[in-house]
Amino acid sequence: PIMLRRSWTVCAMTALLLGGSASAQSPGTLLVGGFVQWTKFDSNWGVATDFGNSIGFGGRLGAFIAPNWNLEADAQYTPGQAATGTDYRGIGVPGGDVKASTLTTRLVYSFPLGNVPSFHVGAGGALENFRGGNNQGKAIYQFGANGLAGFNFGFGGFAVRVDGFLNYFPSEGGKFDFGAQAGLQLSPDLNNLFGGGATPNPVMWAPYVWWDQLDAPLPGTVELGGFVQWTFFDDNAGIETVAVAKDGIGYGGRVGVFLSDPRWELEGDGYYAPEDNNITPNSGITTVAAHAFAMRLNYNFPFRIMNRQSQFILGGGATRTSYRFETASSSNLAYQYNYGASALAGLRLAVANRTALRFDGVLDYMPNHDPDANMNIHLRGGLSFLLGGARPEVMCTYAGLESIPASSPNCVAPPPPPPPPPPPAMCQYNPNITAVDPLCVAPSVVDTTRITAPIYFDFDKSTIRPDAAATLDAKLPYLQANPGMRIRIEGNADERGSDEYNLALGQRRAASAKRYLVDHGITADRFDLVSYGEERPVCTEHNEACWQQNRRDDFRIVTVGSDRIVVPPQE
Repeated sequence: PIMLRRSWTVCAMTALLLGGSASAQSPGTLLVGGFVQWTKFDSNWGVATDFGNSIGFGGRLGAFIAPNWNLEADAQYTPGQAATGTDYRGIGVPGGDVKASTLTTRLVYSFPLGNVPSFHVGAGGALENFRGGNNQGKAIYQFGANGLAGFNFGFGGFAVRVDGFLNYFPSEGGKFDFGAQAGLQLSPDLNNLFGGGATPNPVMWAPYVWWDQLDAPLPGTVELGGFVQWTFFDDNAGIETVAVAKDGIGYGGRVGVFLSDPRWELEGDGYYAPEDNNITPNSGITTVAAHAFAMRLNYNFPFRIMNRQSQFILGGGATRTSYRFETASSSNLAYQYNYGASALAGLRLAVANRTALRFDGVLDYMPNHDPDANMNIHLRGGLSFLLGGARPEVMCTYAGLESIPASSPNCVAPPPPPPPPPPPAMCQYNPNITAVDPLCVAPSVVDTTRITAPIYFDFDKSTIRPDAAATLDAKLPYLQANPGMRIRIEGNADERGSDEYNLALGQRRAASAKRYLVDHGITADRFDLVSYGEERPVCTEHNEACWQQNRRDDFRIVTVGSDRIVVPPQE
């Protein structure tokens, strides 16, 4: 189980690091691939009788500048076959293997047909050369145009890519090469790969404005630039003891794409430096024209100067350097090339919106030069323009519209839902039924004076008088009809006598009324007794008539015991 969990973890991390290969990718997505290739070489090359149909291999690097557009470069190598013919100049090719290599760069558009498969077409330039194994290290090469069309079949973060291509070289009568490539392609996420955290993948990107205000590079920003350079050529930069390029001035151009983490940039450049022969003037070779193509991955360290963001750049990659040896008559040209590593350190100083000065130091090291390795150093200065770049679109925030941009006319607040119907009015007399219920009728008003009517006593007496008995008898039907009703009997006295005596007298009077009602069938637990003595007079004059009103029992309804008072039938 532990090994199985580890396997799933590895698979999950791989899927996270490797993006899909659909027809549309987030701007700045890196593209890496390898392939095998079958090529039909034009017979006009004349390099070998059996070299027409050959199998080779190669690799590809690129980056998306917009969801459906990417810039890419690839290099192909076709191993040698025995040379038995003549080259394109009619010169016999010595025995030995003939090796072919091609560098191509192109702009590719992917049609949004879905993830599996997707269709793409592209066009660009190509540099093709042939090198004979026994031809004294020399080579023949030409520049031309390249066209390509193919499919991606995506699965599990990878894609199988199949392409057909056509190269056309217009010089020397014109030549057409064509063939097919097939291999794997993937798109690693540099943010995850180098620990920068997951890259947001918005549903949509804002419409591209290639020259809007830009403070710092965005994913998919294209850097186009030109430069002049001074090159310190190695003493082996050419044919030793015969022709070596002098140190001197050259010029070139570059194109780069900032990746999903804009601190990283994939960049390619090329230069041309027509220099004098520095070794043997009487050899007939007057000029050693050097040119090179390099592909690097640069890392940008941002800093601010003059309130604009600039970058210090470090980069590394590969280079292909060629030397063309020219005579005064420009006939019998010869070529020599080799591959190596390239390192760069530079500054990109922003001077205006999307415009920067670029200063670089470049070191190219070629270990496979015959007979000795050589290293060239270039000092460059030029101008760069930063075009495009992807700004994530602010998405609509209304419920159900999150997949469209906020700028869309369809991003409008939905109408508010209709208010809920008001609750039905409830009966004011009975909250458990509605106001329209037939049972919702006002209760009849009950005269409770029969229940609450007081009774009166003689001076210093608690005996029930006949008139008091009649009043108590009138209460009995109500108490019997409302068995849940509780009554508080409050005993009172006039002002004569001490407070203590009057409190006790009031208590005896309340007890007398309770005893009378209990004797007539009302349970004793339905009564509460209290004495106020002389504290609650209803009359404050000091005479017998007033004192008679204060010698009394009051009756208070404590609780009805139901929702209404039932009136006895005889009433």
